[in-house]
Amino acid sequence: MKELIQELIEFKQITIELIEALQQDEIRKLDNLLDSRQRSIENMEKIQYTTEEFTDICTELDILKLQKELLELMKTKKENTRQELNKIQLTKNASNNYNKSFYANSGMFNKQI
Repeated sequence: MKELIQELIEFKQITIELIEALQQDEIRKLDNLLDSRQRSIENMEKIQYTTEEFTDICTELDILKLQKELLELMKTKKENTRQELNKIQLTKNASNNYNKSFYANSGMFNKQI
């Protein structure tokens, strides 16, 4: 039981660090934090405990609340990134179309009268 509490506390701390890293756009930290979080989950799977024990400890540590906050933040960041990529694509397409039409009409300047 003590091992489970320690792993869940570590899991909670890593989740808090993930939330902070996402809020501050520290993308480089995310891989290491996600790996640490996965290791923590794998360690919890090795421990024997009941569902009630797990649920009680998670409720006590507010892990579900943090998990929900992390998922919402990740969803928001993902949507913002998608919008940024769409803006870049639109700008790129507009630039390409402008350049194509400019060079297509440039042939008339080369004709001799």
